Amino acid sequence: MERWSIKDSARIYNLDNWGDGFFSINKKGHVCVHPSPNSKNSIDLRSLVDDLIKRKIKPPILLRFMNVLQGRISAISRAFNNAIEANDYPAGYQTFYPLKVNQQRQVVEAITNFGKKHNIGLEVGSKPELVAAISFATGKNLSIICNGYKDNDFIETVLYANRIGYDITLVVEKLFELEKIIALSKQLGITPKLGIRVKLSARGTGKWATSGGSEAKFGLKISELLAAIELLRENELLDRVKLLHFHIGSQITKIDKIKTALSEGSRIYAEMVKMGVGLEYLDIGGGLGVDYDGSKSSYFSSVNYSVDEYASDVIYQIKNVCDEAGVPCPNVISESGRAVVAHYSVLVTNILNTNTQNALPDYDEVLEQADDLSPTVEKLRDIYQSLDRHSLREDYHDTLQLIQEAVSLFSLGYLTLPDRALAEWLCNKIFIKINTIVERLKPIPEELKTFQLSLRQTYFANFSLFQSVPDSWAIDQLFPIVPIQRLNQKPNVMATIADITCDSDGAVSSFVGEQGRTEFLPLHKVQNDEDYYIGFFMIGAYQEILGDMHNLFGDTNAVHVTFNKKTNYKIDTVINGDATWESLKYVQYKGPEILKQVRDALEKNVASRKVSFEETSHFIELLDKMLISYTYLAE
Repeated sequence: MERWSIKDSARIYNLDNWGDGFFSINKKGHVCVHPSPNSKNSIDLRSLVDDLIKRKIKPPILLRFMNVLQGRISAISRAFNNAIEANDYPAGYQTFYPLKVNQQRQVVEAITNFGKKHNIGLEVGSKPELVAAISFATGKNLSIICNGYKDNDFIETVLYANRIGYDITLVVEKLFELEKIIALSKQLGITPKLGIRVKLSARGTGKWATSGGSEAKFGLKISELLAAIELLRENELLDRVKLLHFHIGSQITKIDKIKTALSEGSRIYAEMVKMGVGLEYLDIGGGLGVDYDGSKSSYFSSVNYSVDEYASDVIYQIKNVCDEAGVPCPNVISESGRAVVAHYSVLVTNILNTNTQNALPDYDEVLEQADDLSPTVEKLRDIYQSLDRHSLREDYHDTLQLIQEAVSLFSLGYLTLPDRALAEWLCNKIFIKINTIVERLKPIPEELKTFQLSLRQTYFANFSLFQSVPDSWAIDQLFPIVPIQRLNQKPNVMATIADITCDSDGAVSSFVGEQGRTEFLPLHKVQNDEDYYIGFFMIGAYQEILGDMHNLFGDTNAVHVTFNKKTNYKIDTVINGDATWESLKYVQYKGPEILKQVRDALEKNVASRKVSFEETSHFIELLDKMLISYTYLAE
């Protein structure tokens, strides 16, 4: 076997770069998860999955590593505190977690608990999120910021919440919203705590660039901002506007775009302070990106800056503008939800086609014994036997021509089905042999760089892309996918991943590789009776909330794991995935009604002796069993 090390696996999957110190490979060749970057403590993913299966928790399993949330919150807060100290910044910093990124109760609970010492707050954008945030803030010193559109019920609830002791800021998105807030506050006799969101001309980059700019969905244009200031002045509320907010998009890939936005936003802040607005906070919104592919580039699944560089530039730019304008520096707020939760969850599932590769016929004996091969097949056999690096290009071109010839001859009736199968088998063997040679060539001839795609095999995985990793389908987002075992062995198959939905779009054909994006995933040939698992990493942001029920595949099993020095890990929570009856209930089917309808119909067939009652009873048992079973495949 060719020499292969875990360092080679880390390299081809680019794990060290996107893993950010939270993931590594141990001596067994298993992926490990660390509670904080490069911590000596770790959990062996393969061993954990094996233990969960012994507990009858079947894949696909969403693993949530709660301590990773603590590591991310600490890293962001530490970066800003260091930047404040380095720049002699006279004010503070506060992280707010936007619930829309992942509203799972245990996730928000962990974030608010871990974030206590960092004075973390919550950002909401809807009435359900507001109610959830209030539940976490009850009895605690937890600030809430309200973005998004608001109706009278929303506004009244916030006003009364502030009256009884909660700290909630209403951010004005539109002028008509401000008019509503003023009218209700007068009617109720409660003075509001306000923020204003402004539209910058600056825009972000990547998929969410349209979130910023003058045509953005939310916020006030400069002319509207001035009108709002006058309205506030008329109603003696200028001193109640404590926060200025802007947002130029999620996953901003280029640091220069962030600097431009900070310069413009800080200038608006300074001018508003000079106009008598009682601002104390500058909320720079979200946008702190995550390096999904580890390329550290401006590609939309990456970022060309670090958290430390981001924090340093934020503090420097704001201080520079405020000092120049002669106004006090604001307390800085960021809403970096993606950067907090992306790393914390991993979906692990099994590969289903464990026997397919081994069931494929091998034609070596046929070739040795056959003396009446068709001319086309014979030429392919000769190429396969004589191929070397000196005839590489010519043999590659001849192979392409001959396989096309075989298809044409078969369509015209001059080639038998076994001969066509033999031609396809030989073509694949030739390409594999070419690939072995090409891997050693430097430089690789241009026309041979893309031929590897013809070698890709489809690995069927027990999951729904639409449920668990919807952004991979919807916006072509890259997520690292890595086998969680055998990483001390060289992967010998170039694969694509297909899910189990009845949809051709339910597949992944773009992957994180050594040089960033690649069109195949290196995997191992699955051995007979082997349980082979792959992990989808960095899916904590948005994926758990955006997932849909294509083919009625429901939520997966979820397990919340924390690190434990004595026992290595502790399972805090197990959330069972949707049973079939639960998925059907979402679309207004009722399990008992289905069983009754089927049973009544079958009883008529029993009465007319079309079927036996034993057969109908067994069928009802099977149907009942299916209703209470996991929506994903059992084997």
